[in-house]
Amino acid sequence: MLWVLLACADGGYTSGASEPITVNGAEFIEGDLPSNDGRTIPEVLYSASVGYVVTQGMGNIKYSGLASTDAYSVAVSFPTVGTGYWVVPAGAPDVTQESNLSFSMVLNFSEEVPPGLQSLDFVAFDADGHVGPLYESTICVLSDISDGSFAECDPETTPQNAIISLSWDTPVDLDLVAVTPEGKVVSWKNPTTLTGDGTLDGDAIDDPTTGELSRDSNANCVIDGIQVESLIFPGEPPAGDYAFYASLPYNCGESYVNWDLSLYRRTDADDGTHPVEQTDLAKGELLGSQADGGVSYGTYITTLTLP
Repeated sequence: MLWVLLACADGGYTSGASEPITVNGAEFIEGDLPSNDGRTIPEVLYSASVGYVVTQGMGNIKYSGLASTDAYSVAVSFPTVGTGYWVVPAGAPDVTQESNLSFSMVLNFSEEVPPGLQSLDFVAFDADGHVGPLYESTICVLSDISDGSFAECDPETTPQNAIISLSWDTPVDLDLVAVTPEGKVVSWKNPTTLTGDGTLDGDAIDDPTTGELSRDSNANCVIDGIQVESLIFPGEPPAGDYAFYASLPYNCGESYVNWDLSLYRRTDADDGTHPVEQTDLAKGELLGSQADGGVSYGTYITTLTLP
């Protein structure tokens, strides 16, 4: 197709499958995204998604936008990571927008995309391969362990106090299980540190000392690609010893899985910021034959004294 050839004129071609961001149905071009701020056309007039927040590993995020009438194709890159950019053809004129050309693309964000306030860069090419000025779209990327906290994108937001996070490398149904100092088993049957049935209601919702599991990743082998589960304490956890286990309910057809357990603790710096320190607690491997349907705590990992 002509729009691909034009975009490839100054770069090479690879599939781009291992890039930190991929674009469904687009062509990947190696090299820096070209732009020419000395030209006013062709131009990306705007590009945006439904929201500006994504999580590492999230896919199928649709971006829509408008390009000037002389645009032939539109390219996008993530400037802080990756080795190239993605190109899609410009679409049909939008008669409600002075006949400027619509375009859309569906982006997938890998675990390699760094968390924080980031920018997606867009440019348009005309039919002769000339490129126009850069258009930047702000995006907030949250890490897998953030559980919706905007601290990584907003310095005025205080991070959670403590996060104990289990991550793994194979699409299996692996669960983080914890036993609190009071003997409460925290699992997906009872996903909080509250005694009783663990229901978050009343004052418990606002109690920052209550720990809660973030998600049930790959539950029943419905693969979500996240492969991270965390026990999150917004405030300082109740003091004591917490035991942690890796439970393998279902191997999902895999023969083994490697896992890592990490602790993330908020610190309070003198300048008013709150850096998060990571401590690697343990790592190991489970065999697919160890899957037990979730009837046990799983494999003991470690005991951690908090706070």
